[in-house]
Amino acid sequence: MAESIATAGSYLLQPTYWVALAAALAFAVLAGVLPGVNSSFVMALAIPLIVFEVADPAIGLVMLATITGVDNTLDSIPAILYGQPGAATQVTFLEGHQLARQGKAAHTLGAVYAVSAMGGIIGAMVLVIAIPLIRPVILSFGFSEVAAMALAGVAMISVLSQGAILKGLIAAIVGMLAAVIGIDPITGISRLTIGPLFELPLIPVVLGLFALPEMVDLTMSRRSVAPAGSRIETRQVFAGAREGLRHWPVVIRQSLFGVFLGVIPGVGSAVIDWLSYAFGIILTKDKTQFGTGSLEGVIFAESAQNAKEGGQAIPTLAMGIPGGPTWALVLTGMIVYGISPGPHMVDSLAHITILLVITLAIGNLAITAIGLLVSGQLAKLTTVPYPVIGSVLIPLVLLTAFVDTYGWSGIQVVLGVGAIGLVMKRFSWPRPPMLLGFILGPIVELNFQSALSIHGALGIVQRPLTITIVLVAVIAAVIFMRAARAAEKERFGVPSPLGAESGTYTPAAATRLFEYAIPAVIALFAVLLILDTVGYPTARAIPFPRGLSLVLVILCALQIYRQRRYPTAPSRIMDLGMTSNLVPGSVLAGGKIVGMLALFVAVGTTFGLREAAVAFGAVGPLLLMQGPSRLPLAALTSVLVLLFILLVLDSVLFVWWPEPFIGQWFRQNVF
Repeated sequence: MAESIATAGSYLLQPTYWVALAAALAFAVLAGVLPGVNSSFVMALAIPLIVFEVADPAIGLVMLATITGVDNTLDSIPAILYGQPGAATQVTFLEGHQLARQGKAAHTLGAVYAVSAMGGIIGAMVLVIAIPLIRPVILSFGFSEVAAMALAGVAMISVLSQGAILKGLIAAIVGMLAAVIGIDPITGISRLTIGPLFELPLIPVVLGLFALPEMVDLTMSRRSVAPAGSRIETRQVFAGAREGLRHWPVVIRQSLFGVFLGVIPGVGSAVIDWLSYAFGIILTKDKTQFGTGSLEGVIFAESAQNAKEGGQAIPTLAMGIPGGPTWALVLTGMIVYGISPGPHMVDSLAHITILLVITLAIGNLAITAIGLLVSGQLAKLTTVPYPVIGSVLIPLVLLTAFVDTYGWSGIQVVLGVGAIGLVMKRFSWPRPPMLLGFILGPIVELNFQSALSIHGALGIVQRPLTITIVLVAVIAAVIFMRAARAAEKERFGVPSPLGAESGTYTPAAATRLFEYAIPAVIALFAVLLILDTVGYPTARAIPFPRGLSLVLVILCALQIYRQRRYPTAPSRIMDLGMTSNLVPGSVLAGGKIVGMLALFVAVGTTFGLREAAVAFGAVGPLLLMQGPSRLPLAALTSVLVLLFILLVLDSVLFVWWPEPFIGQWFRQNVF
């Protein structure tokens, strides 16, 4: 081992190592900060460059591991500042973006960097210690355990929807059913499709459910994210970092929990995000703060997210089982270099593992330093009127959806799901359960079906670890429900049934209609899905969508009954409400935004998507702002959109732009 440590240490004296580390950090910054760019995409681009240009496998693998191991730090920036989360930053968006609305963006980012660095270092330390010992633990998790863990994640976030537990469960099941659309992973038949085969892609769904509604809402308010008069200074970032370090016992606890979850193959970032959040809330006495902008909630999630990379590296290096999508790409690099995973990663190839641990620690510290230096300036964007930011980000969200799907279908999904997201925000339906259900639905079904094939139904219920996970989830759910009722009692004086606020309230006629119409429409949708399963050619494809649909009908009936017996005002749920409510002129602004989106579609189908994005950027300030500054701001926003297209989409991602079909038709038939 001493020889391996010395060999790993010798790399630190080589300029090549530091150049490679700098390149990996640059890739990580690209993945963390730019809209629509994630570490999986960046690593897919980087693998050919690295494995064919870097001859030393130690340096090549360290580069790949560094990209995935540190990008979790900076991907909090768009979630906190702009309300644009990814699958792994939903808690950071929920709590951190509300802190940004309170003028605490710089402070929150500083805390994120501190706890992320600590979590990353803890994960790296556990990695080198655990590889020789962890094999029996990994092997004990089979299909049924992964399915139970994923289902527990859905249940946790649904129960966490305090103020709307029934709505949270309904939203989670709708998300799981939406994920069923397309090809059944077991039988290969088409399910729940109307017309051409179509599957909902993850990135456009995330953008449509969270990013677009948030941007439209803030743009309608015509205000900045932070309150008027907020002062954003770099020293606030460092004050936040000190605050994060003061929570070091919590960070260590959450980091170890994140490592544990990361070790389990198949448990993705979204599950770890919410389970670590739920785990932290269980151990916190005052639970009333969560969901309103809690720095502790951000710390719970961010500590675990960075630490989980060390956990996901363990099955990848020790057994050749990728701990996550990005570690699958690291495993690809290992195969290309001719390195097979296994016990020799702590024996003959121990120097690679040690160098990887050292680099993860250095990389986390370096990315933290970068964040601390630049975030004070980035946080000032929260004081800019949001129509300026929205005029840039909304077209970029639409282009991101296009890039993800390489077609108009991604834009259609963003717009359609975005409308659903706005309705959910307006009528206090929590969105996180729907997204988590969408992400975890296929994981639950595939692992459950596989477990049935291997063990049978009786064998599953006889697996001790599966039963333990289910029991822990049930106990945690009961604790959360009691805590939610206690919090309601503390705020309103009387515990409210299933999250209903106490007191008398008579909603407006239109609101009352929507409160009944939403669950009624969902129930009708579920009935149609049940009827659709009658035509499936194989019984294996039926139980999951039919069972979920039946449960959905029952829950919707309960929601309608609860709504009739306990009419409620918009309650505080585990989600962000409408900022633009009651803001004078917001309805008119919303109509203008709808017109701008229609303009985007018209220009995109006639002249091209690049032209549509630039046009949206130019029109936004002209329609939504007042005064002589509108013209220079319109020029600025259109130039920023154009620069992003030219420098990122065209020059880095090499996006292929489709021929605008309406323009093409005119050229062929009119001109």
